[in-house]
Amino acid sequence: MLANLFLRYAFDAWMARQYPSVPFERYCDDAVVHCVSERQAQHIRAAIADRMEQVGLRLHPTKTRIVYCKDGARRGSYEHTSFTFLGFTFRARAARSRHGKKFTSFLPAISTEALKKISGEVRRWRLHRRTPLTIGEIAKKINPIVRGWTQYYGAFYRSALCPLLGRINAYLVRWIRKKYKRLMSYTKAMACWRPPQRGSVCEVA
Repeated sequence: MLANLFLRYAFDAWMARQYPSVPFERYCDDAVVHCVSERQAQHIRAAIADRMEQVGLRLHPTKTRIVYCKDGARRGSYEHTSFTFLGFTFRARAARSRHGKKFTSFLPAISTEALKKISGEVRRWRLHRRTPLTIGEIAKKINPIVRGWTQYYGAFYRSALCPLLGRINAYLVRWIRKKYKRLMSYTKAMACWRPPQRGSVCEVA
């Protein structure tokens, strides 16, 4: 908290005074500054480095980069064309307009690091071994967590969450097959996992 308060004056207030027309975001010691040209980006990067030295800090030599926000309309070859901020990786991605036209845009989606971390947590749940629990008890335990993930990371490019949600579903199908012997068949377990209909295999489970 103290470091955040320090940077509020050492960085945020300084940027507002020195570059009032340059937008930026900062969370703790991680910041993104939006520039209109490479020349402006190089100038502001040097100015920020000087400012950090004035207050006894320094920029990370490898994490501080100038990133070209390349999309379908921007051409050229650059060393860095993506960056990660607050668990999202921003890079060129396929997109679709409201009229259904496909194009390439510079968009955020859950980062590989965040996806790997969440997948590790799901694996540690060991859902397929929690056969003493009912499906309602499992839902009560994991739904608030999964809902939080989808609300945060699903705010942008929700389809990037499909591998994660598919993995959770796979663990739940394994749970069904272990809990109910008559549903050990993968086909029957999948039929049970789908929304139940009258006469479905789940009605008497």
